[in-house]
Amino acid sequence: MVHITKLILENFKSYGKRKVTLNLTKGLTVISGPNGCGKSNISDAIQFVIGQLRGKVIRSEKLSGVIFSGTKEGQKTAQHAKVTLVLDNSNEPKEIPVATDEVHISRKVYLDGRSEYYLNGSRITRNEIIDTMSICGISIDGFNVIRQGEIANFASMSPIQVRGLFEEIAGIAAYDEKKERAQKNLEDARTKLKIASVRLDESMKNLERLAKEKEDALRYQELKQRIKNTEAKLIHARIRHFKNRINEIDEEIKTTNQMQVETGNNIKEMEKTIELYDEKLTEAKRKVMDATTQSFNSLSAEIEELTIKLSEETAKKAQIVADLGQLKEKKKELQQQRDEILSENQELEQFTSETKEQLTGVDDTLKKIQEELDIKRKMLESSRSNEIMDQLEEIRANVTELNKRKAEYESQLAIYNNNLNINNAKVDEREKRVVEVAGILATFLSRKAKYLEELGKAEKEIKELQIKVDDTKNELETVEKELIENETNLRETALTIKRIQTEIETTKKIIEEVTRKDRGIKLVLEAREKGTIKGIYGTVGELCKTHPKYSIALSVTAGNRTNYIVVESDEVAAQCMLLVKKAKAGRVTFLPLNKLKPLVINVELKDRGIIGRAIDLVEFNKKYQKAIEFVFGQTVIVKNLEAARRVGFTYRAVTLEGDVVNPSGMMTGGYYSGRDKTKISLIVEEEERLPTLEQTFQELQAERERLLEYRTEILKELNEEFIPHLNELKRAFELRGRELKFTEEEIAIRSKENLKIQEELEELTKEHEELEDKIQDLMQGRKNTTRTLETLQEAEMRLKGELASTGIHDILEEIKIKESKQKEIAETLNKLRMEQFKISNNLEKNIEQVKKLQEEIEKLEKQMPQKKEEVSRRQAIIDNLQAELETKKAARDELFKVIKESQDEQERLEREQKELRKQLEKERENQTQILLKIDRLINERSNLEGQINELENLAVERDLPYIFAEDEIIDLEILKEIMNGLKAEFEALPEINMKAVSQYEEELKLNKELLEKKKHVEKDYDAINKAINEIESEKRDKFMEVFNSISKDFNRIFGILSPDGRARLELEIPDDPFAGGVNILANPGGKKITSMLSLSGGEKSLTALAMIFAIQRYKPAPFYVFDEIDAFLDINNVNKVATLVREMSRNTQIIIISLRAPMIAAAEKIFGVTAGEDRISQIVSVSLDEIMKIVESAEIPTEAEVYDY
Repeated sequence: MVHITKLILENFKSYGKRKVTLNLTKGLTVISGPNGCGKSNISDAIQFVIGQLRGKVIRSEKLSGVIFSGTKEGQKTAQHAKVTLVLDNSNEPKEIPVATDEVHISRKVYLDGRSEYYLNGSRITRNEIIDTMSICGISIDGFNVIRQGEIANFASMSPIQVRGLFEEIAGIAAYDEKKERAQKNLEDARTKLKIASVRLDESMKNLERLAKEKEDALRYQELKQRIKNTEAKLIHARIRHFKNRINEIDEEIKTTNQMQVETGNNIKEMEKTIELYDEKLTEAKRKVMDATTQSFNSLSAEIEELTIKLSEETAKKAQIVADLGQLKEKKKELQQQRDEILSENQELEQFTSETKEQLTGVDDTLKKIQEELDIKRKMLESSRSNEIMDQLEEIRANVTELNKRKAEYESQLAIYNNNLNINNAKVDEREKRVVEVAGILATFLSRKAKYLEELGKAEKEIKELQIKVDDTKNELETVEKELIENETNLRETALTIKRIQTEIETTKKIIEEVTRKDRGIKLVLEAREKGTIKGIYGTVGELCKTHPKYSIALSVTAGNRTNYIVVESDEVAAQCMLLVKKAKAGRVTFLPLNKLKPLVINVELKDRGIIGRAIDLVEFNKKYQKAIEFVFGQTVIVKNLEAARRVGFTYRAVTLEGDVVNPSGMMTGGYYSGRDKTKISLIVEEEERLPTLEQTFQELQAERERLLEYRTEILKELNEEFIPHLNELKRAFELRGRELKFTEEEIAIRSKENLKIQEELEELTKEHEELEDKIQDLMQGRKNTTRTLETLQEAEMRLKGELASTGIHDILEEIKIKESKQKEIAETLNKLRMEQFKISNNLEKNIEQVKKLQEEIEKLEKQMPQKKEEVSRRQAIIDNLQAELETKKAARDELFKVIKESQDEQERLEREQKELRKQLEKERENQTQILLKIDRLINERSNLEGQINELENLAVERDLPYIFAEDEIIDLEILKEIMNGLKAEFEALPEINMKAVSQYEEELKLNKELLEKKKHVEKDYDAINKAINEIESEKRDKFMEVFNSISKDFNRIFGILSPDGRARLELEIPDDPFAGGVNILANPGGKKITSMLSLSGGEKSLTALAMIFAIQRYKPAPFYVFDEIDAFLDINNVNKVATLVREMSRNTQIIIISLRAPMIAAAEKIFGVTAGEDRISQIVSVSLDEIMKIVESAEIPTEAEVYDY
């Protein structure tokens, strides 16, 4: 059997930028090594070389990912990777269809993903590789290679997926292909059978037709003569009938003309009356406008001006009253201040009197003490201490002088501190006033901002309202214009509607006449309406439309072909012809769309007289294009006969008046009545406009009503809302503007006052700083004087000590007491003088302030009478203005009443005029009806004259004599029915066929041949049906064969792997295997039998392995590659699997990648894979002991290792 002898790797994954050769033998080979060393890359290489394309299978995102890319930084990636598989093919006959004993299969992949395949060094395709491998049982997606994790995937397969696997093994796809080919043959046979049946049916119909033809020939001559006689009688009867109708029409036209004249006179009278109403309305509008624009507006302006003046005077009066109130309050405040100061002056004068008395007493006491001191000092002068006493005296003199100076300092400090307090009081007063003025100014500024905002809004509102007024006036003008335009459109639309309705009625009469004459057309169209025959579309005339100006030209172009009936197919046409034939309703021409091959000319429109091709002047559904082209495709429409002569002898040309010039040279022309039966084919396009025109007419009437109502609304809105509101806004705007001006003046006054106070504050601040500097200087002087006094006092004490030793101590003690008392009295005297000075100073200041307050009070008392007088004067003005305003308002209300009465009169006139216009519209409509009736009668008369002329010419051309008496009464309808019946019977007869007998015999012979052919096709059809059933049976048998065989091996192998267990395969639907899935059931270790999906992880793996080995036993391969199939098994189960694999390797080559000791121990040859420090995989052939050491040191993973370079 074929087996692998070598596996050669070049630049493949982790095996580095070199060539690595793995020499393999028959039997069991185990490849082992630590995790991540590159063992599984051996399995990837084998799948890669036999043509695997899926990156997931070979553990790489893309094919170029298998190329070694280096393990160190800076190491270059190889340019390609190559794997070579060397197979032993030495058995005879050769299992691989190659003459050599060794077969080299190589695959090379480049960085751009391109792959190259080689067989024994020769370049071949991937499909050739796959086909070659499949011959010896090697498949890229078969079970000869089990990848990491595939055991788990297999264990989780659903029953349907398991059934799909069995179908693949059994080759069910081949049976499905056979069945598909057989079903295609069956469909072909069914088609042939249908064709044979149709041809046989057609032959039977031909036989019936040929038999009928022999009978029809006998009646031909008889019907021909009867038709001629009846036609003569009918033509002359119609001529007599048309002449009688012309006489009736003449009488009717005469009567109708008289009615038209009367209606015209009525219309003129109504128009004159409407003109009078227009004049009255114009006069009424003028009165309203004059009153509105002159008197009313003048009064409104005067009222507005009076209102503004009244507001101004009221505001001024309010301001004066407010000022008067402020004067009263200020006077009251000043009087209160004056009274307080006067009271304070009285207290100061009393205190000054008391202080004077105290000063006199203190001064006397001081003099007395001084006299006593003088006596004591004289006593000292007689002692020996004169020198000390002199010094003491000098010190005392200096002390006295310094005390006086200190007292002056104190006095001046008191004065300046008092002045500073006065300055601070003035500053506080000014600052208080600044706050008051600022508050008043803020109020006025806020009022100004408010007024400005209100004025801005008012100005914007006035502009917007003015725009509304202007827009409303423009809208009023627009409405007036629209009303005039509406009246014109109403009149024109009514005339157009009546004209179209007349044309439609006339066309309907012609249609009824044609269908009444031609029973065949009527019969077919009735079948279409009832739905008894499908595929009837209608006459050519029904299916196309044109503009009225082309109607004559296209009527002549089409001729009788406009009565041809368009149908879906020739089969529908045949059904219709049978219908007409059975009813003996004459002959009808049909245009089957599936058989028509119309010819359409191409014309260069260079000649100015050419209007265009007839086909281009007709509107139609593209579905019927072939039929319309058949009728109109070879004709050109031109303006006149001159143009027709220029182009008509090249193409068939028809003028707008109906003249014809043919390429053959024949010319047809003259008078065309336009009322023959072919008119049915040309439905004018304006018929479609009628619903739109009627809707437009209703819309115009509704629009007129709306416009009249809208005009009334506009006038009401303009005169009662917009203009009064605009005037009110303007008045308010002007009033607010004056208030703003007054406020701005007040702001200017308060700003000046504020500036003045600020200047005063600056002066007071400067004075304050000067006072503080002066006080600082005085305090420094006082401080220096105090320091000198302290020095003198120390010297005095020292001298007194020296003097005490002289024995005059008692005298000195008395002097000291006296001096001390003198000093106290001096200080008291000094204080009293200071108090007297302060009181005098305050008293003078208060007297001056009282004087100023009295002056202000007197000034205020002088202003108050003036203010009261001003208030009285303003009130008188306000009373006069109010009286005048009331008078003006009353006048305006009276004028408004007059305007309202004029507007009511205007509305009344408009209503009456509107009613009159309605009557006028009815009269005009009546006139239009009369004119249309006259036009219709004239057209009918002209049509009748044309028809009489045509009928007389026809009678001469066909030699049809007058064959009945002048007074004979003839019923045209009955005669037409007789004529139609004769024509129907005559036209129903086919042309006389002398070969009918021989044709019948030939058709009979053909009929027998077709019958035999049909029987042969039916036999083939039955045989194919039988073959399909046999294929389905073989397919089931083959599936069950595979199922039973694998099920048997599965149970046996599972018993080896699990001695106490059993396993089996079970069809979900035994009666129909392909309708359900396949369940894998097992009871490992004697447990309850259950589905593989319900087993534990290890049990699933064991069951999946048993199933895979069973499949491989049914469909063996030359070699097997298992990648860590024992990863999830315990040690006992690994031993069992190893024993089974060793047993299997006796008949086939098995390569296992494993880390489990029992599996390695079962191997005949062992390869070790390691990764060095450079992470490049190395392959070595090792002994069992060496590999066991590696296995013992390796950590057994819980899942398949994943290593990807």
